[in-house]
Amino acid sequence: MHFFKKALILSLSLFLTLPALATEFDQYLQQQDILDQNFKIKDSTQLNALLNVLSAEDSRTLPLQIDQNTIIEQLKLKSDMTELKGLIVTPDFAQFERDLGRKEVHEFIQRNLSQNCDIFFEHEYQRVNPYRVVLNLSSQQQQYRVELQRADCAL
Repeated sequence: MHFFKKALILSLSLFLTLPALATEFDQYLQQQDILDQNFKIKDSTQLNALLNVLSAEDSRTLPLQIDQNTIIEQLKLKSDMTELKGLIVTPDFAQFERDLGRKEVHEFIQRNLSQNCDIFFEHEYQRVNPYRVVLNLSSQQQQYRVELQRADCAL
């Protein structure tokens, strides 16, 4: 009975220390010794090689219309960032830009991006390590580069 009690306590303590947010991909990266037990990156070269393959695979489905306003044309995953390039395709967006001004539109895009942190920081290794999302959007008249750091999110 003493052994069972120790095993149960050990099992519960391990369970309680494991983050509930770890994805299957995080677990795979740990099994491949790319991430440590705390999801810190141990081998960024190997991780980048794997993410490069995933980026190429994901790029086969592009362009992808994510809503009625935006089309994503390029996706590049790296160990420290996700790069997205896209187009704003709303027919009246030029009027929106004129009405609000470039700075306000940029802030609007930044706000919308930060409201979707759970999508961009889906994996635990993205939450634990320094990570950022860079979104380059082009409208008919302007280019917007918006960057979202992990620290900008309330995850």
